[in-house]
Amino acid sequence: MKNKFKKILKKTNKNLPFLNFLLILVLLTLFGFHMKIGPFEAFKQSILKPLLKPTTVSPEMSKRLIKDKEIEQKIDAYWNNIEKEISSLGQQVDYGGGIDWKRHIFWLNELKKGGYIILMRHGEREKWHEALAGFDAYELSNKINARNTDWYKAVCLTKRGIESVKNTGRSFREANIKIQKIISSPSCRARETAFYAFNRIDEIHSSLLHRTGIHPLDRYKYGQDLRKTLLNFKLNNDKNLFLSAHNSVIDFPDLIDVFNTSVGLDEGGFYIIEKVGTKLIARYKYHNGGVFNMIVYRGNPIKKICSNPKNPMSDCSSM
Repeated sequence: MKNKFKKILKKTNKNLPFLNFLLILVLLTLFGFHMKIGPFEAFKQSILKPLLKPTTVSPEMSKRLIKDKEIEQKIDAYWNNIEKEISSLGQQVDYGGGIDWKRHIFWLNELKKGGYIILMRHGEREKWHEALAGFDAYELSNKINARNTDWYKAVCLTKRGIESVKNTGRSFREANIKIQKIISSPSCRARETAFYAFNRIDEIHSSLLHRTGIHPLDRYKYGQDLRKTLLNFKLNNDKNLFLSAHNSVIDFPDLIDVFNTSVGLDEGGFYIIEKVGTKLIARYKYHNGGVFNMIVYRGNPIKKICSNPKNPMSDCSSM
């Protein structure tokens, strides 16, 4: 027995350097994921996330998930001009971070022009998954404001969610993205998202509630009501229609005709939908609001000398 134990111990000691290396690698990887360091975040988003949580696209949607050649040509032309301009200044574009910066920046520019439907998933809520659908249905059916109930945490925004959507609203204003009308789902978190982001709600439509909060026998008519609303809406060319809604609204059966982007948003993310004749085309999505909120700001390197280094709050409390 002792000899057997000694053999195992000897074998373990022999492999110890490799096991230590493996442990360090795992710890570094976890740290990289937690801190969202470029290469680690890129690996997580492009490889791990699709494996662990695949994008939910129905077989019907998969058939319509196509690239629009005309849009792709517009993106290429747009970026050719940008790269020429940057190059003429002796600079270069940093494409790092695992994000499709070309499309992110192109579609930001398109939103500034106007003429699109923005379908946003509400900001953060507490995760009462087992009870959410029932509370949403109850709130809608009884026409109440859930914020005034004992169960408001199930369906309303968290403090973090409120601050995040406020920041998205600031970003829209900074980028001068014009909003023609704001229509909200009746849920507390969607209404609060619209209000805290833009300080207004023009209309509330029950057809913007997520599918899982609607009876299966009623879902199709809700989706068709939403489609009719969007197709009949007279959208100004220089403004956008903003819908404050939910993740699963986009995949109401027969709502969207063509998908140029996959389905699935983090809280605070949004789709860009274009109405072309009698068709609704999901053109692009910002998976979450954070990166979008960042790219609206541009600047040059600046420096500031603090007049009183021992009391930086006097004139160096900010840039």
